[in-house]
Amino acid sequence: MGGTAVGAEEQVDLWIHTWSEKGEKVEGTEKLAFDVYNLTQWREERKGDEKQDKEYLMNTYPSKEELKSFVEQEQLTKLNEASYLVDGSGNVSFDVPRYQDGKDAAYLILASGEEGEYHMLPIILYFPQQHPETGEEAQRLLIYGKYQDIKVPAPPEDPAPPLEPEEPSAAKDFPTLGKRYPSTNDLVRDFSRIGLVLVMIGFIGLKQIKKRK
Repeated sequence: MGGTAVGAEEQVDLWIHTWSEKGEKVEGTEKLAFDVYNLTQWREERKGDEKQDKEYLMNTYPSKEELKSFVEQEQLTKLNEASYLVDGSGNVSFDVPRYQDGKDAAYLILASGEEGEYHMLPIILYFPQQHPETGEEAQRLLIYGKYQDIKVPAPPEDPAPPLEPEEPSAAKDFPTLGKRYPSTNDLVRDFSRIGLVLVMIGFIGLKQIKKRK
């Protein structure tokens, strides 16, 4: 694993894949680094749902500079002492606490280090995350990063369309080690448009994640 964030006993494994959904490297993202901030108290104060809060943050703080100001204004606690660095395959993995102060945790994950025209969008993650078919809570999450072309002004976030069932063929892209994990249908396809982050509760076992490190 890439590291363990400081926190509670129960942990959730996160694996962030920074390449495109087709397995193509995104130019200028070889030196990406990730920092994790505790968004739990902010979530509690807003009393909204995950979708609404994501749209609010993406529309209100569309640039990295504005997001940094948000972190400072809200005095969000940073979980990791050192930034998590992406590996040569475009992956980074680490753990986060499932709960914060006895409450369902929420996190803001920010990337830095882009050297090209594409900047990675923030990852906003609320727990619990559930298996879309069984309803069981997932302990391992696969997150595909999404990007904004900084040359193209980002329009305001439109309300997300109804979620579509995941196509069965999507599972072929992910190896398994006997255990199967669900994949989400929260999908953004346009790199030049700010949208929600795809979270795939992947077909990835913890041992497979370690082997790819």
